[in-house]
Amino acid sequence: MNLTYIERLMADAGLVELCHMKGGRIRSTWHRDTDSLIATATQAEGTGNLFTSLNRIDPGALAEHIQQATQAGKTARTPDSCISRYCRIFFDLDPARPTGQSSTAEELTAAQVRTHGIKTRLAVLGWPAPLMALSGNGGHLQYRTALANTPETGEMLRLIYDGLAQEFGDDEVEFDRSVRNPARLCTLYGSWKRKGPNLPDRPHRQSLAHIPAPWRQVHPRQVEGLANLFAQQSRPRVIGATRSPPTALPPGGRGDYASLDVTAWFAAHGAYVGPLAGHIHGIRCPWQEEHTSPSPKTASDTVIFASAGDGWPGFHCKHSHCAGRDIKDVMALWGDADAFCTAAFQTRRAA
Repeated sequence: MNLTYIERLMADAGLVELCHMKGGRIRSTWHRDTDSLIATATQAEGTGNLFTSLNRIDPGALAEHIQQATQAGKTARTPDSCISRYCRIFFDLDPARPTGQSSTAEELTAAQVRTHGIKTRLAVLGWPAPLMALSGNGGHLQYRTALANTPETGEMLRLIYDGLAQEFGDDEVEFDRSVRNPARLCTLYGSWKRKGPNLPDRPHRQSLAHIPAPWRQVHPRQVEGLANLFAQQSRPRVIGATRSPPTALPPGGRGDYASLDVTAWFAAHGAYVGPLAGHIHGIRCPWQEEHTSPSPKTASDTVIFASAGDGWPGFHCKHSHCAGRDIKDVMALWGDADAFCTAAFQTRRAA
């Protein structure tokens, strides 16, 4: 088990549910200290799968719920109503695959690409670095937060999850919208994820997590701002005439475009998907509404090439509607490339 992760979770949540799932059976225990949680998890880790709660549990409400469940002869689990505060905003991306089986290496990579894409997207908006994890079959992100469990918070999270699902989910990689409920369970990182038979191409894997230093909280205003952004984007748009390809640089450009952070720029416009290979990144074409055929799920038909500092970044779309378009056309379309340059253009003086 990842001791650091458990310590951070215990410090923020105070009381943590440990859930052991094996063969359709669920057994939950609740812990107030790291040692007791680890001891219980160690006894169970050889079989099944281990999960923990993520958010702050109201001890009094939980005790009442457990008593009622016991009297009714039911298995107790933490219900949403017993959560007083969100400590984590949790994103889960899983590749599409046969039901009840582990992912292949290729499927896992596809999910991790999207996970990195979300991190980049939110970093541009000022969100701090999240915990990033290999869940065993997909990718996880956890952002620390402190949000009251209220209907207002629930609505903000619904807007965020729906918006990110639109941007990063498809029939190849699912962005799970259901994990926003307050009592959601998450993989106990460091434990093994056992799903289906342990096959050479679909193996059981140990879950892993990287915790940033420092692991800062997302401010409630940032959560509200992202929810508002997606609320605005979800409003019906007026359909206008098809845009013709721009051909000129935006006037008055002052940035040194060799220093353009092209991934952050595309992420700010909700068009970044994730890294493909080396300096190549998959993106959504700014003119995708003009395409006559849909893009592949990997977004490999439209890519950007990050600059190594000795030249401008590149843009290429394979669709015929975008023939001849390059990075200059994107600059002209969006008009804000200067804001993503780390240096201003310096005119060379004549010798």
